[in-house]
Amino acid sequence: MRIYIVTGGTTSERRISLMSAEEVRKGLEKSGHRVKLYDLKSGKITKNLVKNFDVVFPVVHGEEGEGGELQKSLSVLGIPFVGGSWKGFKKGWYKIPFKKFCKENNILTPLWSKISNQKDIIKFGFPSVLKSSTGGSSKEVVILNSKKDLKKTKRLLKSDLPLFVERYIPGTEVTVAILNNEALPVIEIIPPNGGWFDYKNKYSGETKEIINAPSLSQKLKKLVQKIALQIHQKLDLGPYSRIDFIISGNMPYVLEINTIPGLTSKSLFPKSAQSAGITFPKLLDNIIRLTF
Repeated sequence: MRIYIVTGGTTSERRISLMSAEEVRKGLEKSGHRVKLYDLKSGKITKNLVKNFDVVFPVVHGEEGEGGELQKSLSVLGIPFVGGSWKGFKKGWYKIPFKKFCKENNILTPLWSKISNQKDIIKFGFPSVLKSSTGGSSKEVVILNSKKDLKKTKRLLKSDLPLFVERYIPGTEVTVAILNNEALPVIEIIPPNGGWFDYKNKYSGETKEIINAPSLSQKLKKLVQKIALQIHQKLDLGPYSRIDFIISGNMPYVLEINTIPGLTSKSLFPKSAQSAGITFPKLLDNIIRLTF
C-alpha cells in the first residue's frame, strides 16, 4: 500500500513523534509498503496532498495528533486514516474529560478536582499530583507530597492550561496495549532509583518494563486487560491504543489513555506486541490492514 505518515508538529512531543515516525517508516518498508513522511509543522493535510496515497498514518504524539482535531479533519475530508472516532480521541486525550468519562462508566480512577490556584491544591490535600488536562509524556505533571512542594507548581499555575489535582496513589504501575480489539500482555513499569515514570524515565532506557507483570495475580491481570479493552471500545479508538494503570491494594486505578502510543524501539506498545509474538513490521502491517 501507499502510506502517508503524518508526524512532527509543534508541541513538546515533536521529537518523540519524529523518532516514532522514522521507525514506523522503516518497519512499513520492510513489509513492502511505499511510504512518505509529512511534517505537520508544514501545514494542514489536504485531499490534494494525499491524492496518490491509500491511507494516512498519524504518528503525532501530543495534542496535535491525539486530541481528535486531526482525526476530525481527515474524517470531514473523507481521507482514510489509521485511528478511530475523533470524539473518542478528544475524550480520551484530554484528561479532565477522560476523568468524567471514567465516572460515567463506573471505571475506578484516583479522586480528583479541577484547580486554579495553590489554595485549591491545599484544600484538596496531600499527597497529590498536579496535572494539565492537555499534557503528555508526563511533562505537565508535578508530584506534591506536602505544602513545601507548592513552589514546583508556579510554572503550571501561571499557564493558561486547564489544571486538576488527583490523589497520589502509591502502587504498581502497569500498562495494557490494545490491538484489534484484544488486550496484549500486561507490562509492569519500574522506574530507576525509586522514581516515577516521568519524561526522562520514559525515554532513558533505564526503566524496567517487565512483560506479564509478575507482581500481579492472573486474576488481576485479566481484570486490567478487561478494563483497558472496555475503555478502548467505548471510545472507539480504532486499531490500537494503550491504557495506563496504578495497582494499589489489588485495585486497578486508571491513570490515562494513549490514543497514539509511542512507536519507537523503546516504546511500550511494540514491546507488548513483541511479547505476543508480533514483530514490529508485522505489527505495523496489521495496523494498516485493520484500518481497512
